[in-house]
Amino acid sequence: MNKAILKSQIRENVRKQRMQLTKKQIEDAAKVLAEHVINDGDPQLVEEIAKADTIALYRSVNGELSCDAITEHFVKAGKTICFPRVKGDTMDFYEIKDLDADFSLGSYDIPEPKNDMRKVYPNDIDLIFVPAVAYTQDGARLGQGGGYYDRYLNQYGAGKKPVTVGICYDFQVYSALPVESHDYMVDYVLVVSSEEHK
Repeated sequence: MNKAILKSQIRENVRKQRMQLTKKQIEDAAKVLAEHVINDGDPQLVEEIAKADTIALYRSVNGELSCDAITEHFVKAGKTICFPRVKGDTMDFYEIKDLDADFSLGSYDIPEPKNDMRKVYPNDIDLIFVPAVAYTQDGARLGQGGGYYDRYLNQYGAGKKPVTVGICYDFQVYSALPVESHDYMVDYVLVVSSEEHK
């Protein structure tokens, strides 16, 4: 089976499972994720988050594991937080102060920072939560297919790079994925069980 067909099958399978999650499951999983990130996760990652001044996140759609609970924690902790906005085939991050007021519906019907938000430049971002359809435990990821995060993260080259974190439900973890050489691997993968919240 060729890679393109396999990627399509994995995306379809994961999206189908995500859409079966209840609102309560999604909300409970977001709280569990926040606990992992703040208190009982990988000690090295907890340390990386503690020393990060500027953190990039994303708004979840279509049953994705939500970043909202961890975003609220980062705001209270005094971190600078930023979210992506897409234009053409490029993506940039913009600072957000208010999770409710600072967004409008953007590309692919995903909430994006409004046009008057302050742009955050790549070298100012210390840590990025990177969305994906699927991950392996060692950090390989299969994205939505647009390549926005791969292009954004590959621009760093050999200079200062942000710490990258993938977050997902347990059914999004695969032993291997049909990735390409340009597919950016993340440093950490945080997995939340979908079963315990039913």
